[in-house]
This record gives sequence, C-alpha cells and structure tokens, in this order.
Amino acid sequence: MTDALIASMRRAVEAAPDDVVLRLHLAELLVGAGNGDDAVTHLGVVLAADPGNHRAHDLMALAVDGAPCYPGFDWQAAEKDLRA
Repeated sequence: MTDALIASMRRAVEAAPDDVVLRLHLAELLVGAGNGDDAVTHLGVVLAADPGNHRAHDLMALAVDGAPCYPGFDWQAAEKDLRA
C-alpha cells in the first residue's frame, strides 16, 4: 500500500512540481518508508520555497540522521532554561 501511495504522490508532484504541500506530503511518506535520501531532495525544494516551514525542518532532521522530531518544541527556550 505504501509503495503504491508513494508512486501516486510522485506522479502528483511531477504533474504539479511547484505544489509545496504535495512535496511535503511525499517527503513525509518517503521518510516513513525509510527513504530519507530521496526525501531530502523534495524537502530542499519545500524549504527553498518556504524557509520557515517547521514541518519540513523536522522531516529534514529525520531524513538526514534519524533525529527525533518534536513539532513545535522551542529548542532556544529550552537552551536558555538550561543555562539559567
């Protein structure tokens, strides 16, 4: 099922390459399927179009090194708290 869904999403992205939402969804599926290398390409396009996209940043961390993602977590605030 996932392979068929990924193939379908790839075709959708090919048909609408500027659709950031489609690319982000495809990247999420690719990361979930363990294909981080392929996801990085799509996430790069998403981040070029929308540099502040937090979900894309979180997925990029997962795609690159499997780092856990914590959507919405304020790392800078946590760092300040630990310094205090």
